[in-house]
Amino acid sequence: MVGLDFVLNAGLFAGIYATGGPFLLAPLEAFRRIPFGYLAFLILAAGVVELTVRLRITRITDGIRLGLVSGATLAASWGLGLYSIATVSPSQTLALAAIWVALLLVAGGVAAAGVRRASLRGLALRVAGADVLGAITVIALQSFGVLPTLTS
Repeated sequence: MVGLDFVLNAGLFAGIYATGGPFLLAPLEAFRRIPFGYLAFLILAAGVVELTVRLRITRITDGIRLGLVSGATLAASWGLGLYSIATVSPSQTLALAAIWVALLLVAGGVAAAGVRRASLRGLALRVAGADVLGAITVIALQSFGVLPTLTS
C-alpha cells in the first residue's frame, strides 16, 4: 500500500498537490504528516487481512473483489462526506477516492495471496520489488521533469 501510495501521490496525482488550494496543507507540512497516513494504511491493511481470514478468501481474484468493493464503499462514502464539509474540489475528491480504491484493491489481492501460503517470504520479496520499481520510476520521472516535485 505504501509503494502504491507513493506512485499515485508522487506520480499520477502530483499535479493536484502542486496546484495546492485551501483544502491541502503546504507541501512541507504535508510531508511532516506522512507517518499519520502510513498509520492509516496499517489500520486498513490489518482490517483487510482480518476480513480475508474470516471470510476464508484464498483466491487472489476474490481478494481483489473484496478490496474493490470495500475500497469503492469507503471511497464513495468518505469522498462525499468530505466534499460536503470541506473546500476540496471535485477533481481532488475523485483523485483521493481513486487512491483509496486502488490501495484497498491491492491490499485485498496481497492479503488473499498471503493467506494461502505457508511462508510469506516470496510474497514479501515480490511486493518489496514492486515498491522499489515504483519508487525508481517516479523518481526518474521527477528527475526528467515529467512529474512535479516538492520544489517545483
